[in-house]
Amino acid sequence: MRRSYWFLLVPFLGLAASAAPTVVSFDPLGLPPGQYVANASFSAQAATFRNVDFGYAWAGFAFSTVSNVVANSYTNQYAAAQGLPRAYAVGYHDYYNDLAPEIAFDLPVAPKSVRLNNTTYAALTIRDGDGFGFSRPFGSNDTFILTLTAYDVEGRALAATNHYLADFRDGKTFIQTNWSQLDLSWMPAGVVSLAGTLATTDVGGWGPNTPTYFALADFTYAYSAGADGIAATNPAILCWADGWTNYLPGPVLSNQFLNPEYALGPAAGSSELGSLDVTGLGDDGQITLTFPVPIADGPGPDFAVFENAFADYYLELAYVEVSSDGANFFRFPNHGLAAEPIVDFTDPADYGGLAGKHVQGFGTPFDLRLLAGTPGLDVRRVTHVKIVDVKGDGSNRDSYGNPLYDPVPPWGPGDFDLDAVGVLNANLDIALDPAGAAPALPGYAAVLEYTPALAPPAWRTNDVPAQGAPGFFRWKLVK
Repeated sequence: MRRSYWFLLVPFLGLAASAAPTVVSFDPLGLPPGQYVANASFSAQAATFRNVDFGYAWAGFAFSTVSNVVANSYTNQYAAAQGLPRAYAVGYHDYYNDLAPEIAFDLPVAPKSVRLNNTTYAALTIRDGDGFGFSRPFGSNDTFILTLTAYDVEGRALAATNHYLADFRDGKTFIQTNWSQLDLSWMPAGVVSLAGTLATTDVGGWGPNTPTYFALADFTYAYSAGADGIAATNPAILCWADGWTNYLPGPVLSNQFLNPEYALGPAAGSSELGSLDVTGLGDDGQITLTFPVPIADGPGPDFAVFENAFADYYLELAYVEVSSDGANFFRFPNHGLAAEPIVDFTDPADYGGLAGKHVQGFGTPFDLRLLAGTPGLDVRRVTHVKIVDVKGDGSNRDSYGNPLYDPVPPWGPGDFDLDAVGVLNANLDIALDPAGAAPALPGYAAVLEYTPALAPPAWRTNDVPAQGAPGFFRWKLVK
């Protein structure tokens, strides 16, 4: 939050920022008219349209500029039922290998909309059959349905919607042959994958007879608008940062905010003015925090970073990095959709993977599952969290090379003001030094466990010998 001159913003409190969802374009493939690519996935910013190439066949998504709307043939499988002046995607649901077209995201997103159509091959087969007696023309009560299912980082289905590509129920004879936009803005802002499956009423002994293809264009998405913030009073918070190291502040307004101790302990509650008991990072500054127990990947977000913004349209942002050894740090993927410098207003939906998206009293959540499998990082034992200020003038870049913007004040820094970091999932099983003092965590009791051997372990809490005896010891924190 801007310090000492927050009052300059009061006349503008009634104004709202406008959302700027990103539209995925396949133009970077550079496909000339009438061409297609069917053997590779395509990534644009934080979204990947997955392709599985078998060499002799493919599944998932292909990418095309083919505009043949008359040929009913497998050789015309890459054509949408209506041409587009730009590249689009063709989804193929491979029932034999149980592979559905999937869009995967590096960060949880909020889907906004997508344009859909039949392919020429599917639409003409529905109308005429295939000429070989395998696929029949649709008749009364037949349907061809595309289902889009959204999944979260845990692999749980969050939402699903059905889109009829053909509908012959109740006397209808509808076959879609024009692009239409499907609203997805009602889906939650925690989607890490979106899968498309196709179902037809024309089914034979080998599965669907209707060619299981659809066409897709202009997929748009943004990020959370702030509803996912973790309240400072949330009882799920197990503990708060209790130590710091490597405080390297950039320029700040006053020595009042050069106090790293203000980043420790619980976050302040909500306030109109924003708490001043914060640690200023200054432009491009940083600080590393430590915790009573290691942070662990668990269900949902694992920790939350609190800033002191007084309004969700005037946000200051920071990168977040984690480490299991205090030496090697790994940054969460991050993405900024704001394309121009910001003078006054920030839209939280323009940012993913950055701290500072939420107003004071609410922390930005981070899920270690997004970094699972990173060489050198143990997501079950994260001991350090580093917060690095985003200067906000475009000189810092997101994970995809885009300039990052947050409000740049007319004087002084627009730096990140760190209030606190709270832990939601912790490694409560083993203390770092079982021979030392018992770990302490409010609301938990420390119990010493013992096993005579590790292969296999037989941990017990009764008849535990004195530490130093042959065998193995560990502390366990229990409610």
